[in-house]
Amino acid sequence: MITALTIGYIMLLIFLIAFLVSKYFFKIPIHNELFFLNSGCFLYMYLVQYILKKRRMKPKLIKKIHFANYIAALLFVTGIFHYTGGILWIGDIFFIITILYSSLISTPREGLIIALFGFTCYSSIVLLEYFDIIPYVGFFKLTPYLYKDSQYVIITTLLTGLTFFLIFFTGKHFSQGLEQRSVELAKAKKVLEEWSDKLEKKVKLRTQELKKSKDRLSILYQISRSISSTLKLDNILKVILDFSVKISGANRGSIMLFNEKKNIFSIKAAYNMSKKIIREVTFAKDESTIGWVVKNKKSLYIKDLEKDKRFSKKGNINYNIQQLLIIPIIIEGEVKGVINLDNNTSFTTDIINLLKSFSEQAAVAINNARLYQKIQDSYFEIVKALAQAIEAKDPYTHGHSARVMEYSVLIAQKLGLPEEKIESLRYAAILHDIGKIGVRGIVLNNPDGLTSEEYDEVKKHPVIGENIIQPIELLQPIRPLIRHHHEWYNSKGYPDGLSGEGIPLGARILTVADAYDAMISDRPYRKALTEETAIQELRQGSGSQFDPKIVEVFLEILKTKS
Repeated sequence: MITALTIGYIMLLIFLIAFLVSKYFFKIPIHNELFFLNSGCFLYMYLVQYILKKRRMKPKLIKKIHFANYIAALLFVTGIFHYTGGILWIGDIFFIITILYSSLISTPREGLIIALFGFTCYSSIVLLEYFDIIPYVGFFKLTPYLYKDSQYVIITTLLTGLTFFLIFFTGKHFSQGLEQRSVELAKAKKVLEEWSDKLEKKVKLRTQELKKSKDRLSILYQISRSISSTLKLDNILKVILDFSVKISGANRGSIMLFNEKKNIFSIKAAYNMSKKIIREVTFAKDESTIGWVVKNKKSLYIKDLEKDKRFSKKGNINYNIQQLLIIPIIIEGEVKGVINLDNNTSFTTDIINLLKSFSEQAAVAINNARLYQKIQDSYFEIVKALAQAIEAKDPYTHGHSARVMEYSVLIAQKLGLPEEKIESLRYAAILHDIGKIGVRGIVLNNPDGLTSEEYDEVKKHPVIGENIIQPIELLQPIRPLIRHHHEWYNSKGYPDGLSGEGIPLGARILTVADAYDAMISDRPYRKALTEETAIQELRQGSGSQFDPKIVEVFLEILKTKS
């Protein structure tokens, strides 16, 4: 940034160069006083600059120093004017530069004082030389007579004074115009900055909204993928609740579903809740806060639960809830469930809106899971009907399939098998003897025991059973279990003579459960064995007919039951 002192240095350098060029190249006699003036002014300016940099000063004092600089500059110019003989009257220009500069950057009062002081200095030199009070010093010998001409002196002095004041007023007017223009530009800049800030805020807000929308869609997409990966209602409810808690940052949460038979809402999934609350808290569809949600089919956000009239406590349960958010799960136009979330801090509008969008997906997933469960239940009833049809052909095996299913499920649970495997085992147990439909009733009910030909016919029922269910897509997973439930661990079973781990695990479980129930049931050719005898037979067959591990687990189950 160029300051007044910097301009001063430049002017001093120009004067010095001009003096040196004039003296040594043009052989013009330059008085040594000019060099002293130049050096003195340089030293003064350096000291002023040093003091301004090193010391902290009040603005008023700095202003006074700047004013003093103008006075010093005029005194320097006066010296130059005198020792150059004014170079005719063109020496006025030295004063004009200082007056013009001060008029542009100083106050009107200071500028007027500087203009008056400059005129005083100029006229003083002219008059003092005119009256021979100080000697005339000049470059040219032709100039002295002008300073003895009274008419020249008066006219020059008046014209110079007029010029000084015209320069001052013109500079000040120009300065004020610049200042006004600067104010206008500052206002325009401020307006532009305000517009820029508003635009930046709008862009930032829009960017945040887009980011929120992107994040919301991303979350909803993840939820959709997680929900659509299963049709098990319990799993879906857990996913819904986990995401709800994660999205909202809630301290606790639960999902309540409406039970059509009991006409109540009960907790089916919970997060960070006591077993007592999960077990005991239920609401009728027209009761408490849930009643309001069911009636209005809208979300409900209560910031102070204890003071809200819509809330009613259940018995002596301590809910310890400050803020409660209830999001309805609407299926076919009716509230079939609610997501309850409570927190110590507020839920934002964005969170509530996101949960509302999420609840729509949750409603679809829950409805699909319920429809799937209904289909599964109906399908299972059909399968049980088929099993009963088989047992009707052999009255001695009445209830056999149901008991085999019970034993098999207990063994599978004890082994820690996944729910899908247990479900398949349940169907396989019910249908394991479906192939006996292809065996003659006279063979099945022969009281004298079976001939080798009749036994060969009975041995075909696992293959017949597999062939019967082969066209049914939903029963494909249990085909190996039905086919191999008469295989022996030592490979002496039928139909394929498999052994050990080569026999499907589900089939090995069925083998043990089927054999035990057959032993403790009446048959056309013998009476039922006692439980102790049947257990002894299982132990004897362990490692040969039966998988030893399955036998061990089953005997533990029987011991626990007894």
